[in-house]
Amino acid sequence: MSNIRIIDTHCHLDFNELKPRLDEVIKDAKINNVTDMVTISTNLSRIDTIKEISEQYKEVFFTVGVHPNEAHKDKQYDDYYFMENYSNHEKCVGIGEGGLDYFYNMDYKKLQKRSLEVQINVARSTNLPMIIHSRDADNDMIEILKSEYKNGPFRAILHCFSSGEDLAYCGLDLDFFISFSGILTFSSAKNIQKIAKNIPLSKILVETDSPYLAPSPVRGTVNEPKNCLHTSQFLSKLRNVNFFDLSETLYNNSLTIYNKIKLWNNK
Repeated sequence: MSNIRIIDTHCHLDFNELKPRLDEVIKDAKINNVTDMVTISTNLSRIDTIKEISEQYKEVFFTVGVHPNEAHKDKQYDDYYFMENYSNHEKCVGIGEGGLDYFYNMDYKKLQKRSLEVQINVARSTNLPMIIHSRDADNDMIEILKSEYKNGPFRAILHCFSSGEDLAYCGLDLDFFISFSGILTFSSAKNIQKIAKNIPLSKILVETDSPYLAPSPVRGTVNEPKNCLHTSQFLSKLRNVNFFDLSETLYNNSLTIYNKIKLWNNK
């Protein structure tokens, strides 16, 4: 499979499950045809750590932003200028992951919405893609995305997609990309598989969201970027598309939305 190229569009290399053995993690990713990885910001107190990881490994890029479950913990959860400043780094390729997450509690909805809206503003002004996290919040998310898009277009990824068809097609109407994680391979994920089977291939990405959500057949282990290969292979069977052709499409989709990776690799 030497000609296969896959980009893990969303992972967390700064998390403790992966960071102590990054040399091994990145080596294994490359052995499994994962050529590039985007390590995602969740709390701005950690942004220098993920920036330094991207500077240490040529295959790693990063984003700047605040996860919705961190909004109430991050003193800079709505600091537009702080995020804009980091976005100028040559290996900063996106904004986020920002969004809405009502799974654990709904006590911080206002903070989450404020943080999301600020991050969308940064994404809009920098023309970097907004990485969107949405969990148990489809209706509010659709409302915010439509409203914000009317204020001015922005590019975005609906990451680790596990929502309903309404949010998927809202995203497609706004020309967003939809990224599928190892959840896609779970036997219980019939609705997500249906969405992944039917939406335009030109709008699909793959990710690990590692260290979480390891796909079948390695479910239950610490997830790593190398496992993008499993999710991509599952998707090729789901779509009945030749794996080499699918991998090329996914790779090109990734470079389309993360265009700074393409610029870096062409240096």
